[in-house]
Amino acid sequence: MKINKNIYFFAAILTAPFFISCSVDSIDKVNSPIPYESIGGYNNSDEIAASNLLVKLGFDDNLTDLKNNIGSLTGTNVGFTTGIKGNAYNGSSSEQRYAIGTATTAVTTLNNFTISFWMNTANTIDPAIPGQGKGAQGIFSIVRPLQFWGGINVFLENPDASFPNRLRLKLGIENGRTSVIWGGQGAIMNIDNSLNTWVHIVFTYNATNSTLSAYLNGQLSTNLGSFPYAPAEGVAGVATLYADNPGSIDNINNAAKYGAFEMVGTNGKVVFGTHQFDTMPPLNNGSRQDWATSYAGKLDEFRIYNAPLSINEVTALYKLEKDKR
Repeated sequence: MKINKNIYFFAAILTAPFFISCSVDSIDKVNSPIPYESIGGYNNSDEIAASNLLVKLGFDDNLTDLKNNIGSLTGTNVGFTTGIKGNAYNGSSSEQRYAIGTATTAVTTLNNFTISFWMNTANTIDPAIPGQGKGAQGIFSIVRPLQFWGGINVFLENPDASFPNRLRLKLGIENGRTSVIWGGQGAIMNIDNSLNTWVHIVFTYNATNSTLSAYLNGQLSTNLGSFPYAPAEGVAGVATLYADNPGSIDNINNAAKYGAFEMVGTNGKVVFGTHQFDTMPPLNNGSRQDWATSYAGKLDEFRIYNAPLSINEVTALYKLEKDKR
């Protein structure tokens, strides 16, 4: 039987307006799109402690601080790669990489503070034979040109042979306040079974109660150690710092607490990706060390706040940045 193709043609013309009408009518022109569900009362990461956020570097193919408290960041061999949110800073195990910038006094006069970032790295290597990517890998320092250590120092400490799958991430701070005898303090966050994986790191210092807190993936870390009289198995995320020898973790000497944090001797310079003494030439009065090197891993979403974030804020920050918000 011969089929008349004109029948299909006219049928298509008659039914087309119906389908177009249905398609248009299915679009909601009145109501706004349904927003993402808030996390901890926040819709995006920048809402958290917004008035306290001093520094924000996303490393999206640039070294720009979106809060303008670190400027003129100039990189040496700096590279970028895919990050947890957009792109990320990409360290190297074969060549030295770092960036030097100038910070405002808002950064160099920190008292209470929070430092947060994402990192993805293999373990560092014992520097029996010195070389790039071996030894203590510098991540961030606030420079003090006449001192060996910066005012704040974040770095991967040398590895522990007994725990080959453990990252030993250290925050070191140098308090120059006159009454503080034990000025150099800090702690190591022991991170197990997270090699070559994106993890969210937060360090806070609360000058009111002299506590240094460490968070891993939105929760207090399970093993914070290497502060004075810390137990071998570490503590759950919070260490109390003292201005003098406490004699025990319970302060049997009744030593004064660490208190207000004052960085003395800064010159407004900061360095990302290595130590202040490991640049070429060094940014301090020292020299490059065989046991230290620049960072070989990846770094993303680096933030500094001038307040200690609460655990609820830390958890929300982790979840929102993980959700790319």
